[in-house]
Amino acid sequence: MLTGSMPRVPALASAATAVPASVFAELQQKLDERARRGGSLIPLQIGDTHLAPPEGGRLGDVLGDAVDPELYRYGAVTGLPALRELFAEQVRERGLPWVVGAKHLLVGAGATHALFCAAKVLIEPGDDVLLFAPYWPLAPGVLRAAGARPIEVPVSSRLYAEPRLDVRALLEEALTPQTTALYLITPNNPDGKVLSRANLEAVAEFARHHGLWVFADEVYADFVFDGAHTSIASLEGMAERTVTAHSFSKSHALAGARVGFVVAPEAVIAAARRISTHTIYNVPVVSQRAALGALRGGAEWLAGARARYRLARDVAAARLSVPGVRFGRAEGGAYLFADFTEKLDGRPLRALLESAIDHGVLLAPGDAFGAGFEGHARLCYTGVDEPQLEEGLARLVAAMEALA
Repeated sequence: MLTGSMPRVPALASAATAVPASVFAELQQKLDERARRGGSLIPLQIGDTHLAPPEGGRLGDVLGDAVDPELYRYGAVTGLPALRELFAEQVRERGLPWVVGAKHLLVGAGATHALFCAAKVLIEPGDDVLLFAPYWPLAPGVLRAAGARPIEVPVSSRLYAEPRLDVRALLEEALTPQTTALYLITPNNPDGKVLSRANLEAVAEFARHHGLWVFADEVYADFVFDGAHTSIASLEGMAERTVTAHSFSKSHALAGARVGFVVAPEAVIAAARRISTHTIYNVPVVSQRAALGALRGGAEWLAGARARYRLARDVAAARLSVPGVRFGRAEGGAYLFADFTEKLDGRPLRALLESAIDHGVLLAPGDAFGAGFEGHARLCYTGVDEPQLEEGLARLVAAMEALA
């Protein structure tokens, strides 16, 4: 007869219950409900683009007239050599001269997957990770799934108001004996803040002093409008402790293809590849070919996309500059993160979101991006074309006026 504690079946594992539900699933449900009622709805909630990928990265370019049988066979777990080498070349041009092909690059099924694989080999259950807030909504889930406890540190939203903010002091205040890493995003999702070189030097000093890993989410590095992008891994003493994420979803309009990279020390990549192999085996070959084609022909496309996104940022900022709404003018990325607290006048954000849906526009609620942002909402200005963006902004203004 068995003795001891009773089995937990059929209860869920604690790792599953620790991961929050995606805010996007709830928003998609609202979108579906609106569609069933026959009303149009302009989606400004999701971080996507209306642009087609660069030539060479589209499905027709990849498949051609004859179907290559290699597309239906297992691919190398390390990824396509040509894709790795070309991406490594571009990373070296960004100030990481030590990056060498497969040794320092993990190809993932999107940056989310690649980040999880890296986090899984660097984080022990019970570790604390300082998470710059506001943050990408999936970041805390990735960290929790790896066993960490995310500790939010409000940084970018404060830097808009306080450019001379002492970032290191904020981090020191949040540090715990269990802290092993920190996670930052630049340009930031959701508020578009680009961390300056001075900001990153302060973070680097903190990380070196306390012996911490750094997860640097740089998926919007190609879309900086004001200032310049600096990779923290390029700073002194940071290459050996930094995991940098990149995503073709953001850089080359290939969100559906699901291809991303992390750049990290050789030992991290070797261990993370084992996690990747035991989760997806290899990233789909057709997706990697699309990423390779987009990368080969993407320089001119990137310049054009950057110009169009900057213009969209300017249009969105101008239309949202109304009494009762505050936001930092995005320095890069794809979003404005607006504080509607004054406009709400004591009402919950849901009042505005429901009014917005009634007027045919959808935003992402701020509480998905960190504590203390319950009166905020994120607006993506790259997900629809210019006429739709103008119409969506007009509908949002009308939704705000309806609250009065």
